[in-house]
Amino acid sequence: MVKLSDAGKKALDELIVSPYAPHIRIPIDCDTPLQTDEKRLPGFGIVVTSADQELYASVGGYRVFDDPSSGAATPDSLFWICSMTKLITALAGLILIEQGKLNFDDPVTKYLPQLQDLVVLEGLMLTPTPTPRPAQGVPTILHLFAHSSGLTYFAKLPDPIYSLQKGYTFEQTVSREQAQEEFLEHIKEGYSGVPLAADPGTSFSYGYSSDVLGIVIEKISGQSLADFCEEHIFKPIGIKTTFRLTPELIPKLVDLHFRNEDGSVSRLDNRIDLIQRYPKEVHLALGGIGSYSTFPDYATLLRHLLRIEAGKDVSNPILKQETVKTLFTPQLTEAGALTLAGMVSTWEPTVAQHGVSWSTGLALTTNDVPGKRRAKSGFWGGWAATLYVIDPTTGIAIVGGSQVIPTFDKVSTGFFEKAEEIIYANLEED
Repeated sequence: MVKLSDAGKKALDELIVSPYAPHIRIPIDCDTPLQTDEKRLPGFGIVVTSADQELYASVGGYRVFDDPSSGAATPDSLFWICSMTKLITALAGLILIEQGKLNFDDPVTKYLPQLQDLVVLEGLMLTPTPTPRPAQGVPTILHLFAHSSGLTYFAKLPDPIYSLQKGYTFEQTVSREQAQEEFLEHIKEGYSGVPLAADPGTSFSYGYSSDVLGIVIEKISGQSLADFCEEHIFKPIGIKTTFRLTPELIPKLVDLHFRNEDGSVSRLDNRIDLIQRYPKEVHLALGGIGSYSTFPDYATLLRHLLRIEAGKDVSNPILKQETVKTLFTPQLTEAGALTLAGMVSTWEPTVAQHGVSWSTGLALTTNDVPGKRRAKSGFWGGWAATLYVIDPTTGIAIVGGSQVIPTFDKVSTGFFEKAEEIIYANLEED
């Protein structure tokens, strides 16, 4: 049984400074020494778990960066985990696969005819005016799981560039069905059909695949994605992860913050639009970005998957072992893996250099990363600076981060990277 040594726990404590520190200071490689304010985080934390038990959990900072009266972050603090939602949506889809209600080979148009007449944007990211052409083929359900559908966030860049696309920020006013239709219209971004970055199945494209999968899940199950995940994932595992904020949860939520160009941190306030949330009703739970969790709860989810993958006894398993193993099986083409590596290199260049792919639910390392995660470890992060790693070979998972944009915040990713190094250097067999 793997455990974290006392020296490792002490080193993590020192990294965090104290459970209620208003900021952290970590070394970051750069040409110019950073000032103190450039090394600060609002509420943040790190949780480590094995397949058997939680090994370490600590937090620091305040719910609001410059306001101690807002309260210290605690293990019960809630984080908007953004794209870490994608794994949850994939698990929901895999449950339907096991139930025989959904098949990897199904064309997406079987459930969403609105995704006929797709267009591929030739020259996307190379020119401000890409040329649309008819897509060759239609995405399958497997393409949604593997993010090889071609669906993209970048058909039209948001303004300012660090903000969210209209597909995420539109106002949901009537019903789930109406919100589904409005979402599918918004992601067209003015084109005649929903735009793709590449033909289905040919490459990796980061975008709305998980959100579309979430709508497919709603169509098949007759439930909202939020209710489906509550019934089939959150309750069986015993966690309070949710797509719905409530008056009781708002006081636990760590506020979202902004990293200024000079490295200082300020409140986000109302500078950009976010996804619909309480007090407005959320009709459409967004499968790519819409959930909230404490770090210990998300670690509990990953521990559940580690136990199933390892063939250990599991109470209320949400999936079969053979299905969980698909989470650690690469699905991308060689071209797709290279495209994903280019994206990962923006925040984890060392991991990207050792090879990456995507499975049915998360990004994968394809080779060992020296001093860190092993080959076929799953990982990903959220738009607002939360991250995770799940390493079935070593038998551990790590969850952590903060609440800071623009995305790929260097202090947040630097904190997580340093924590991962400490953890792997201090693992022992019990």
